[in-house]
Amino acid sequence: MASRLARMLVAVLGGTPSACMIVGDLGRDSGSADGSGDAGEGSDGGDGGVDTKLPMLPELTNVRVRIVGDAANVAFDPIDAAVDYRIYPLPPDDAIDIGEDGTVVVDRALYRCAGQREALYMLIDTLDPDPGWNDNAAGGATLVGRDVVGVPRSEPDAELGHVYLEQGPDRLPVYALGDPDVARDGTASCGRPVFEATRSQRYTTDSALRDQLLGEHWRDDGIAFWVPAVAGADTRAVREGSFGADDALLRWIDGPEGDARGAGTTIFEVLREPNTGTAPLMRVHVAPYCGRPHDTLVATRARYRQTLRQADQPLPALRWSGMQGPSTLVLEALDSGCPYQGNLSPEHEPAFQDAGIAYPEWVTPDQMRERSATGEVFVDGQHEGQPWPRAIARSFVEVAPALPPMDFHASFPVDAELRTSFAVPTGDVYGQHFEGTAFSLSSYGASRIHFGSLLGELWLAYADIGAGVNASVRLTAKAPAQVSAAGFLHVTAEVDLVTTDRRFPQILVSDQAAPVQDNLALGTTLIVAPRGYAPGFLDVQLCDHRGWDLGNECPRLPTFDPSFAPSVRVLGETAGSDTSVQIDLYLSSSRIYLLTNGVPYSCTDLPALADDGNAYAPPLGAVTVTWGDVLAHSAIDFTTGGGAITAPDSYAFHRAHLQTTTRRRFDNLGFSSGVGAPPWDEARVPCVGG
Repeated sequence: MASRLARMLVAVLGGTPSACMIVGDLGRDSGSADGSGDAGEGSDGGDGGVDTKLPMLPELTNVRVRIVGDAANVAFDPIDAAVDYRIYPLPPDDAIDIGEDGTVVVDRALYRCAGQREALYMLIDTLDPDPGWNDNAAGGATLVGRDVVGVPRSEPDAELGHVYLEQGPDRLPVYALGDPDVARDGTASCGRPVFEATRSQRYTTDSALRDQLLGEHWRDDGIAFWVPAVAGADTRAVREGSFGADDALLRWIDGPEGDARGAGTTIFEVLREPNTGTAPLMRVHVAPYCGRPHDTLVATRARYRQTLRQADQPLPALRWSGMQGPSTLVLEALDSGCPYQGNLSPEHEPAFQDAGIAYPEWVTPDQMRERSATGEVFVDGQHEGQPWPRAIARSFVEVAPALPPMDFHASFPVDAELRTSFAVPTGDVYGQHFEGTAFSLSSYGASRIHFGSLLGELWLAYADIGAGVNASVRLTAKAPAQVSAAGFLHVTAEVDLVTTDRRFPQILVSDQAAPVQDNLALGTTLIVAPRGYAPGFLDVQLCDHRGWDLGNECPRLPTFDPSFAPSVRVLGETAGSDTSVQIDLYLSSSRIYLLTNGVPYSCTDLPALADDGNAYAPPLGAVTVTWGDVLAHSAIDFTTGGGAITAPDSYAFHRAHLQTTTRRRFDNLGFSSGVGAPPWDEARVPCVGG
């Protein structure tokens, strides 16, 4: 057991930043077409060199793979007809059964499904004084069948032409950039839901102008799509201009609206008719409650549906963790949703009653397999009453793990069981403590707590007592760490980010030993957490000789320069139950750096003036590193200022199956002391707070 557990912890002195490798076409997310490594994409063993019995299907486009430790995080363009997506290792041909109707069953397959990007929503064609126009769970309205600044629009008017999804000869990338004007932030300042589309964007094919705007703190939204490089008989111009008392930023093409708006400014050309490799260019008028009205442009009808309504949408992102060596992964778009097979947990527990609350059974993958009609397991299956899913598009990617050299690193290999390394707990449900060989784990206010390695990750599954207390879990590494002026403590974690104001993960760096939650009042602790619905932004708090609990939180430190809107992507755009975001914290005596998915997020100089008007310094010297999670008063979760969320397409899966319980996945947890600062451009991401 000791030798197997040792593989979970890779202790390498030297502490360099956690390595990640990106392979494939970075496409829309990065604004670049460069990659490091190879991504095999194909459906018939041609382009990707994959020889398989799986039937030939159309390929996914813009497949991007980001390797973090032993996990592959994959993103791609959405497929208009897809209801769900899944990923699995390429099976041998003798495990593939193809029915007469073309249905594919893979013997004993374990699929990891994307599920829904759960979120709050936008109202469609609903404005003041329409009934329900002022909705606390909405970010504003989108208009598709109403008058927009004096010109009527209808659903057919939403399609402006056709654009390319990938780079190619005689094509120009169209860069999208979010407006940095604080007054045009799109609802962040007034407490309404924030989406990338609630902020007005600028579109340009000029890379020099893009670089200039990035230097002026415009948000980098990457490459939106590609357009013809030269105008011709087969193209038409997309024009723009500002109109009305609200300075609405509008886009249009020649025709009735063009006659009313005038020539405007041409921003690029689009194809009049579809062609190979193209998708429709769709326009959505977005009217956020507290931002500038504007037209947003997106490629594919799937992105159009998301921009129009937001709410729960099929998530074009997947994850495979626990890689033990090079392998080929299969990515598939599905015509129906992955079936819900139960509340997945690292440990089984039958359904039970507690404090008047009925809790469903917690099941393991083996139990799911035993109960499956085909023996197939669908991790993160969220759909019920739908036909068995069939693939409508498929690609392959070649991947391999790349474990980073860190003082401490835990990747939770699939063949090393974490749970058995812990002794019998002490305490009770209000404060239960588990001591293991590499970690100390404590739970508070949890009527049930299940944890362990599952699918190459650390999974937590627990419930707050009676769905009415503040519950939390704290996992503290036993290896020592250090914060000083001589270098940075680098802490990293991958974690899923389906969060609300009452359920969210945390990173804690404290000068106190475990159990850290019990000892907060004795010292200083820095807490980093993604918070709120979507979620929108990372929250940084400093506890100076005081406790922390929901409703009794510590002062918040500044993260962004208030003179312009945050220039970071909205984390919740790709937040799913089975996807992860990498959070990196660099902490010294004088500065905090935060990165998400390897991209600079915020910088805070220390001591920093917090929201209570006082200046706070970080913990110094010997420190502990803790990864945690919170579930508080779950019975009243999924509510906003207007009461419970009732829209049937907003957080539907969690409201139906996880309202009074939670599960959180962590992976690639690590830290190194005394490392250098991450690469940083303070002109683009300035430091605040000092």
